[in-house]
Amino acid sequence: MTSTEEFGLWIRRLNSAHDPKARLLCFPHAGGSANSFFQFARGLGEMEVYGVQYPGRQDRRRERFRESIEELADEIVEFLGEWTDLPLILLGNSMGALVAFEVALRLESRGNAPLSLFACGRVAPTLRKDEGTHLKGDDAFLREMALLGGMGHELLQDDEILDLVLPPMRADYRMAETYCCPPGTQLSVPIHVHIGKADPKVTEAESAQWSLSTTGEFTLQAHDGGHFFFTKNSYGLVRSIRRSVEGVPAAKG
Repeated sequence: MTSTEEFGLWIRRLNSAHDPKARLLCFPHAGGSANSFFQFARGLGEMEVYGVQYPGRQDRRRERFRESIEELADEIVEFLGEWTDLPLILLGNSMGALVAFEVALRLESRGNAPLSLFACGRVAPTLRKDEGTHLKGDDAFLREMALLGGMGHELLQDDEILDLVLPPMRADYRMAETYCCPPGTQLSVPIHVHIGKADPKVTEAESAQWSLSTTGEFTLQAHDGGHFFFTKNSYGLVRSIRRSVEGVPAAKG
């Protein structure tokens, strides 16, 4: 497989942009896909928006699941080395926030740091939160999914769909719940954290601990909604992303 084909497997373009000011790379939640950001991308026409497609789901369902957040980040960062013509912004949702953080660490160590990191719906990397969800039986696991609101009730009742989505969700939960960030690990780029006020899994105090993961600017905003607040209430997050590129000139094309 050529590198171009591999890039297309991992990185999916979600919008079109004329004279973009930046690239936004989005990392989905556990069990999620690149397309989970498709509607969100439509509100950001001033920048190129891409989503990461993890192995083991949808058109990549025959590929093996990765063993750790770090392994995922190692592979993803290899496709971003040529992205130096535009500022790069990383956005991760839930588990995706951890993957985005690890990718940011690797890019910064290579001298190609992102412009900023947006972390949504996730406690700080140094706060390991292993609730053993990935070890629970299917019924208990599905109750956790229903609590977060990431899957509609009708999907949770469809055995054929569950056969497709449960394995990657469980594998992703295992990666997220076994992730361990060494104390003192820090970026120098700004970190902007966004959470839902009604998120049953993430408190404002836990999210505030992201401030310890950067020596740069830190902001925290709480929005109306739950764990997936921005699927229905994205205005505040979009406004924050736009603010992060103020003063950045548009590309000449």
